[in-house]
Amino acid sequence: MNLYQMIFKRRSIRKFKYEAVPEQLLKDILAFAGCVATLCPEISIKMEIKENIEKDLHVKGLWKVEAPYYLVFYSEEKEGYMMNAGYVLEPVLLYMTGKGLGTCYLGSTRIPGAEPAGMKAAIAVAFGYPKSLLYRDPATAKRLRLKELCVFKDEIGEPVKNILKAVRLAPSAMNTQPWRFIVYHDRIYIFSCKEFLPSQTMVAMRDLSMGIMLSHLSIAAEELWLNLKIEVEAQMVKKSYKSGAYVATAFLLE
Repeated sequence: MNLYQMIFKRRSIRKFKYEAVPEQLLKDILAFAGCVATLCPEISIKMEIKENIEKDLHVKGLWKVEAPYYLVFYSEEKEGYMMNAGYVLEPVLLYMTGKGLGTCYLGSTRIPGAEPAGMKAAIAVAFGYPKSLLYRDPATAKRLRLKELCVFKDEIGEPVKNILKAVRLAPSAMNTQPWRFIVYHDRIYIFSCKEFLPSQTMVAMRDLSMGIMLSHLSIAAEELWLNLKIEVEAQMVKKSYKSGAYVATAFLLE
């Protein structure tokens, strides 16, 4: 199955078997990660896999998950770096799901190890072979309905509907689903919701979630043979919005 199909199958896994993943598959994961398009090419990033088969890594964090492996995402700490992290990581996790591995994003979790010069550990992912079912039925996903997420300004065709279905299933920190959309037949205006408690951690997790959602949008557009262009429109940035902030506009062309 391809990445688009994995969007509808993947679920977060928090219980793992302590079984070794083949060395070649670990190399393949990093090789795939190195080929994923970024949202912000000007931001330097790096990914590393930390093995924990012997349970000798002293992982710390509020939402830590014990796992045989961790994928650590390092990044320069520049504007948009957490959104970029989500955008890059999500295809990697979908790829891993297709290879039979369970995955789980870990916010506020510290994996031991030196950070590359000029970078910080932005986010980590627990992974390994799952103890429970790997795939889900998308109908069981606890998500808001499209009519709760979107304001439709036009009649839209099946391709745009299918993109929105993929976007709706994007995972988010604590399942907050911090995105809202104004939808036309050829473009989608994307907004992020305001945080009730706008701490640095919560804002970072919101930005990560927004990047994951944008990744779903890009993967779905490619699968459906639509030309996608994501732009930040200056006139939209200047406006004030009561319940959120403008993020970008996705232009969709058949």
